[in-house]
Amino acid sequence: MSEVQSGKELCDEFFEALKNRKDIDQKVGMLIRSLYSEGKLTGSDILEGLKALRVEKEGERENQT
Repeated sequence: MSEVQSGKELCDEFFEALKNRKDIDQKVGMLIRSLYSEGKLTGSDILEGLKALRVEKEGERENQT
């Protein structure tokens, strides 16, 4: 008989599996995993993190030209 997993165990597995997903931008996946592990997975923190990634990406584009 298999053991029933707790909600935390299921969430841990889900967020850990983001590493192996090829259909998710790796930086976004890392951001989400990091926020989850820090206990900061809130809408505002996700939006702030995505904004920072966007600024970083725009900066990389400017440096390439």
